[in-house]
Formats: sequence, C-alpha cells, structure tokens
Amino acid sequence: MTTNTPTSAATGERSAPMRGPSFWILVFILVFSPLPLASVGPVWSHLYSLLVATGLIAYLWQRWHQGRALPGLAWPMSSAGGLIGLVALWGYLQAVPGLFATWAHPLWVATAASLQEPGLLGTLSLAPDRSVFVATNLLTYLGFGLLLLWHTRRQRNTELLLKIFLGTQAACAIYGLTIYFSGFETILWFDKTSYRGVLTSTFVNRNSYATYAGLGILTALVLVLRFLRHTLSTEKSDRTKAREFLESLTSSGWLPPMILLLCFSAVLLTQSRMGLTAVLVAATVLLIGWTTRLRAGQARTLGTILVALLLTLLVVNFVLSGGLTMDRFTRLFENGDLRFLAYPLMLDAIAERPWTGYGLGAFESAFRLVSDETITAHFDRGHSDYLELIMDVGWPAAMAVFLAFLLLLLVAWRLSRRRSEFEFALLSFAATVQIGIHSAVDFSMQIPAVVFAYLLLALAGIGTFSHTRRDATISPESQVAAFSRS
Repeated sequence: MTTNTPTSAATGERSAPMRGPSFWILVFILVFSPLPLASVGPVWSHLYSLLVATGLIAYLWQRWHQGRALPGLAWPMSSAGGLIGLVALWGYLQAVPGLFATWAHPLWVATAASLQEPGLLGTLSLAPDRSVFVATNLLTYLGFGLLLLWHTRRQRNTELLLKIFLGTQAACAIYGLTIYFSGFETILWFDKTSYRGVLTSTFVNRNSYATYAGLGILTALVLVLRFLRHTLSTEKSDRTKAREFLESLTSSGWLPPMILLLCFSAVLLTQSRMGLTAVLVAATVLLIGWTTRLRAGQARTLGTILVALLLTLLVVNFVLSGGLTMDRFTRLFENGDLRFLAYPLMLDAIAERPWTGYGLGAFESAFRLVSDETITAHFDRGHSDYLELIMDVGWPAAMAVFLAFLLLLLVAWRLSRRRSEFEFALLSFAATVQIGIHSAVDFSMQIPAVVFAYLLLALAGIGTFSHTRRDATISPESQVAAFSRS
C-alpha cells in the first residue's frame, strides 16, 4: 500500500503536522499547575476541567478537519482508562440521593430524625458534593492522559514536553532554594501557615513538593542517561567519546545534570523522609534497568563508571545538605508519627463498609466517625492514598484503580526491555515506582500539579513506543546529533 505522506529518514516517522491548540493546552497545564499553590483550590480544578474539555474538542476538530481518523490506543491503556472511568462513575453514583438506599450509611437516618425530615434521602457518600467534585477530577485526569497519549505518538512531541517540564522543574527549584536561603517564610505573596523553616517552593505541603521535584530528578536523569548511551554506542575510540561527552557538558549538555542537582537539593531541604526514600529507590531502579540494557563490553563498563560517578555526585550533595532530612528519620523512630496511629482506625472503618466505602472524597467526614482521643491533629486526608481510597470507594473500586496502575507499570517494564530506545519507558516505570512508594504514607496523588506531572512521565514513554516501529534502525551518529540538540 502506498501513501503520499512524507517520512523522516532519521526516525522513520511520518512528517508531523502542526501541533494544534490541544498540545499547547497540555503545555499550559504542565507549566501553570505548580504555581498557584500546586493548584489545590477548587477553582483551579474547574479551570483544568474546562481546559482539558476544550483540548479534546480542539483535537477532535483538528482530526476531522484533516480528514484523519482518531489514533487507536493499545489495549492496556484503554483498559486502564476504562477502570478509572468506572471508579469515577461509582463516585457519581455514590452521590445520588436515594440510590442504593438500603446501603446508605446509618448517619443519614440520624440526620433525618434530628432535622425532623423523614423524607430526606440518604446517599452512599457522607459528602456527596465532594464525591461529585473528585469524580469530575478523575475525568479531567483521564482526558489529560488521553491527550498525552495522542500527542506523544510522535517522539518530537514527547521530547518537547519533557524539556518544558524540566524547565518548569528548574524554575520551581530555583524559586524554592532562593526563598529558603533568603529566610523568607512565604509562598508567592502569602505567608506560610505551616512547614516553616523547610523548603516547599510553590507548594503548601513539603511532601507533595518532594514528590513533584522527585519526578524532575527522574526526568533529568533519563535525559542524561539517554545521551550517554548514544555517545557510548558510536563506533569511535574511547578518547573521542570522552572528548565529545566533555564538549557536550560544557555547551548545552550541562542543563539536565544541573537541574538534577537543583531538584535533588530541593528534595533534601524539604526534609521529607518518604519523599527522599521514594525518589532514591526509583532512581536506583532506573539506573539498574538502564545499565543492564547496555551491551556487554566496554560500553557497559564505561556506562557503569559514569553511573557510579553520577551516584557519587548525588551522595556528595546529600552529605552537604541532607542532615536535616536524616534528623527527621531519627525523630520518626524516637517520637512516632500520628499517621501510624490513624492507620488502625482507618482499617477498622474499612472493615465496617468494605464493599461500598464512605464516598469518593468523603474521607474527612468519615474519619470523624472513627477518630479517638489518640488523634490530636485534624486529618482532612488519610496520609495513605491506598487506605484512604479503599475507605472512600470500597475494595472493588479500589482494586480497579490499583489494577490500572499495575497495567501501566507492566507495560512500561515490558517496553523498556524490548525496545532499542528504552529510556522513556524506563522513566514511566520509575515514576510509577516513586509514586507507588510515596503514596503508601502520603497523599501526593491528590495534588493536581503532581498528578499532571506523573501522567506526563507515565504516559509519554508508552505513547511514543506504542506507535513507533518495533526495531527502527537509527545510525549512532544520527542519535548523538539528535540528542545533542535536545
């Protein structure tokens, strides 16, 4: 079958059309979402819902105008999206008055009696307005992810989005470090009400920013490793490879390593214990996965040495600025943590309503029913996305979410072992590992800026590899030239 669509000799891809408004909506969300206190306010969620809906419409119109069909999705991606969509639907159903009346929480009966309104219809959710709000957010994230998968079918789009994301990470880290060392206790023009004396950048919560900056570390690390692999794979002498590598570092190649160190310093100064642990584990997984994919011989040996050098730089950085974080690890074992007192109460609450939950987003209302005198602080979130999700929607719906993330993890790992260009798939895998670890004891995946950043890293590599030739042959010289420009 013949086609008139031109192709690129270097990549084997069709020449790309204009990116269109939907692509720049993705860019706007990625750049803007960390700025207004990580977009935790409802107004920002409404804005992003409108923007994503506009982006989907614009993309559909563009494809229709060009006479082109919508791109297909690999079955793991459509399955994962379908599972999340079902959970969003469950959240809406939990908020419908009178639906599943026999399963409604007894608190609704007591409320009707105290208000002397026997006709008051209860809902499965203790906070139906919150359930609708969170379900709508899930649909927004689904739409954002769909736009990412469509646009990252082309590698040039993936590279541009990652560069823009890395630039945003650098700006947030520089701002955070500047505020921290200047002694100002502010976020933008607001005075800090919590986490004074630690780095939070434009975020309110230090742990959430640690997660966000950790994703920046992984992105910068992948770009560095990708360039190293292309340098190592060229048919040149070791002296020439070393010279070209040093020349790159002294020209445009210094940016990713510098951003990596900036983000790593920022993570240390947040004093987030699990934030640091999660990114170190994810980076280790990434480095091991990358090294084992190098061909045996000098390339792997030199690659291992360079990885060791990179790890040494990170260790030096940690020794210089990581004392505060280590102090918090020590205090964890000495003084305990309220979240570990809350977890048993959450498990008891889950046991009371294991199938239906208390309502998507209704954790704050539900936890008041089970809290006791040991909990001396207000818990509006569960400090464990896993337990909070199960408590909100019940085991069946929660398992659907866990399965969706497991699909992403497995697809990313499989692609990272089968493709010749494997770094972006490894980035997807490592980002999911980081989020999975940190979510066990925190709520970063309830912060819009973190969710958008994670979706970019998790889906960009999968989108690229799902729509490129399996074993495209690219000359080493073309690879090095391309990544010198990146």
